[in-house]
Amino acid sequence: MKKIRITIIFSGAEEYPGCSDIIATCPEFEIVARHSSLLSADIWRDLGRSDVILLDELAVSESGGEAIREVHECFPFSRILLIMEKVSRNKTMEAISMGITGVMARTSMLSSIRKAIPVLYSGETWVSRGLVKSLHHQLQQAGDDSLFPHPQGQVPTLKN
Repeated sequence: MKKIRITIIFSGAEEYPGCSDIIATCPEFEIVARHSSLLSADIWRDLGRSDVILLDELAVSESGGEAIREVHECFPFSRILLIMEKVSRNKTMEAISMGITGVMARTSMLSSIRKAIPVLYSGETWVSRGLVKSLHHQLQQAGDDSLFPHPQGQVPTLKN
């Protein structure tokens, strides 16, 4: 079985406590490299050898969104899991519009990282469950302002 290769990019003095330990103990994962910035010297080589990029939001704020765009220009199928201190609907939508394929709160990382990496590797998007509920609720509230409005008073039905 092929291992999922991961590059970890974090900013600050301490990486997420326990994150590397969890990844290192999973036989299906391999840590390719660790960097403290998207501007690190050998990062482009390491990103080219990675299946999933684990990225700290502080590293993005240091280099700006331009570095994310460059990653996608060089590696259009890159799968990036952004770790945020505080996940919000707006920040998540901004991250996804930049090409980031997964968003996770730092507080849920230790419990969800093992699940998120294979999901991203398979080409799916990872978003926290609480945020999905919020978006679903917002769509339900949209009513007739939805993307597919129905004639006044008619409810769509499915035919077999």
